Formats: sequence, structure tokens, C-alpha cells
Amino acid sequence: AYAVGAACTVAVGVWVWQRYRKEKKRPDKVVFAITGFGKFGGVDNNPTEVLVKALPSFMRSNPLGKNATIDRCQILEVSGQGAKEGLEDIRNTVFQSAGQQRVWLHLGVDANAKTFKLEKCAWNEAKFRIADERGWEPKDECIVADEKKGARLQTSLPLSSLCSNLKKKGYRVEVSRDPGRFVCNWLYFLSLKTCASNKAPMPGVESDHVSWEDSLFVHVPPFEACDSAQQIAFVRELMMTLGDLLCVG
Repeated sequence: AYAVGAACTVAVGVWVWQRYRKEKKRPDKVVFAITGFGKFGGVDNNPTEVLVKALPSFMRSNPLGKNATIDRCQILEVSGQGAKEGLEDIRNTVFQSAGQQRVWLHLGVDANAKTFKLEKCAWNEAKFRIADERGWEPKDECIVADEKKGARLQTSLPLSSLCSNLKKKGYRVEVSRDPGRFVCNWLYFLSLKTCASNKAPMPGVESDHVSWEDSLFVHVPPFEACDSAQQIAFVRELMMTLGDLLCVG
């Protein structure tokens, strides 16, 4: 009887330790670096510029809660080189603390959209429909030379669960696998590539590392289809929901 009891005690101890090890892999908090775009191709008032500029003051009166916070809000130029330079500049100064899930949240406008689109992937292909803000208009070029042309990178964030939760809260949102081939896709591919190169493990992976990062691009509709108040509320809800999914499960 003593041996059975001792064995049970050991088994329970192992279970508790394993559960602790698994649970401690979850981040303490999800920290967002948020980007939007400026004017381009006749669109002088880009909705994402309006949203990103309004977020800091909006969040002061509408805090995100314990599982999410914002590190940086930045507007990027709608050009291949400008977006790359902007991403590199931000990366040098954000995400200074350990124990955090780091999420790059990139916002871009889809002028024809009626819904919010959570972009699952980006493609190593620059095929601009118009010239960017620096006059560059690639037709069939690689974004990253050491990747196969047309190669796909995708986010590891739980988009299906995120989308489902946001729909339950009344938002018109979908998961997309086609971010276009303009500067939105350009930026997203570079962002995903950089996150992957850091080789930081996801929670649950047998590793002592806690900090890790990923990227998400979200296409928003024009304000004519969904006004600014609804859109900024959506961005806040997205961050809170993703924070809960990653920190709590």
C-alpha cells in the first residue's frame, strides 16, 4: 500500500511539474508594434494613417486590459524601400522586455473591401499595379532574393480562433490568403521573414525561451464601408482577443 501511495504521489508530482512547464511557456503579455500607411495612388487620406494616429489617445480612455499592450504606433511610406526602412528603424527600438509575445500588427486599406481581412500569408513576389510613392513599379520581382520567387510565408498566430471570436462580437471579418502583390504584401513578407529568422519558439515548445514574435497583416475597408469609430473599436478588440488567446488559451 505504501509503494502504491508513493507511486501515486510521484505521478501527481510529475503531472503538476509537466503542467507547470507547459503553462509557463505562455507569454506574460502580448505587446504590439502597429503600423499603418500614408497616402498613395490618389488616396490622400489613408484610413490606416487615421487609425494608427488616433490609437494612442483612444487607448488612454479605452485600455486593452492585462493581456495586451502597445509598444509603438508608426506610419510607413507606401513604397517598397520606404516600408523596408521604416520596419528596420522600428525594430531597432521596440520590444525591449523579455517574457513577451511580440506581435507586429500591420494595417493596410483594401479600397474594395466590405469586411476586415486577416491575412494568413504573404508571397515573395512584387508585382505592383501602380508605381509606389518613390516611383518604383516592379512587375515580377522577388522581395527577398534568397527565397524562391513566389514562395509563401505565413503567420503562426491562431487566425481561425481569432476570426471566430471577432465574428461572435459582431464584426464582419474573414481570413484571407491573398494580400495582393503591392506594398502591403511586400511589407508583410519582409515582416514574416524577419520574425522567422529570429527563430524564437512558440509557447509549448520544449525550450527555456519565453520571448517570441510573429506578424499579422490586416486589411481594413474604406471608411465609406465602415466608419472610423467602428474600425478603431475593431483594432482594439482584435488586440484584446489575441492577447487572451495567447496568454490564457
